[in-house]
Amino acid sequence: MIRRFLLCALFAAAAVPAWAQTMSYADAISQLAAACKNDIARYCKGVPLGPRLKTCFDANGARMSPKCQQTRSAVYASISRRAAAQRNIGDVCSADIARLCDTSHADAHLVECLVSVSPAALSQQCGQTFNDTGWRTERARQ
Repeated sequence: MIRRFLLCALFAAAAVPAWAQTMSYADAISQLAAACKNDIARYCKGVPLGPRLKTCFDANGARMSPKCQQTRSAVYASISRRAAAQRNIGDVCSADIARLCDTSHADAHLVECLVSVSPAALSQQCGQTFNDTGWRTERARQ
């Protein structure tokens, strides 16, 4: 129950500074579950999964433990940044994609191409955005 809530909760946050790395969704859920488990049980017990649980979590955020508040802020920011990078990679990297991948940003082979390209070959903005998507790290783990 907590894991589903946490996954839903991850998408409502502000951006983090450009130099920060994004965390995986699994790491985000684990961190929130560890830091906020007691707070969620105390303030949102019995609230059904989905938007109402997130609303409860947000409404009670100020009463939750400092550790939960801090973790929640960092997790939301990181996951928001990851989701934005995944959504915008085609636009941000369009010139790099055309130059290095011989494909369009909508092509199914885009991630494979960008993973295979040396990070030094990408423009700074494209490289940071691709890093923020988490796709290079996820492919390396497979």
